[in-house]
Amino acid sequence: MTPDTVVASAQRLAFENGIHHLLVLDNGTLTGIICREDLRLADRDALVGDCMSSPVLCIPPETTLQEAVDIMGANDIDCLPVVTGAFLVGIVTRDALATAGLSAEEAAEKDLMACTACGITDHVRRDPRAGGIPLCVHCQGFMSASQANVRFAD
Repeated sequence: MTPDTVVASAQRLAFENGIHHLLVLDNGTLTGIICREDLRLADRDALVGDCMSSPVLCIPPETTLQEAVDIMGANDIDCLPVVTGAFLVGIVTRDALATAGLSAEEAAEKDLMACTACGITDHVRRDPRAGGIPLCVHCQGFMSASQANVRFAD
């Protein structure tokens, strides 16, 4: 979505698709992030750009899971976009981190392959452009972002 998206449209997109975190792009540049709670509290006629968080705290792919947990805790956030160079390659969420401890056998036994970015389990496949991480079709669309206006965690 873009900063000039009306909150009511963003709410509909998030709730109908089970998405908890939405990235805000302006001309292909990551300019903000907004979560379901932000959308719930916002005026339906407001613009996403007025209630998104910006700049976006991001991490590189080589960040360990423990480092991601620590960064989320230290910054009181629930997700971290993962970028490599100028390309968005995924999103790590608290929910995804909670399931990251499952072994491959446990995941297969539960028929669980959740999107690393948003946590949904519908239409998920391992995306080779993102290093083989599981992504849903919605999050794969973010792979085409050509630039990212991001702030890396220290």
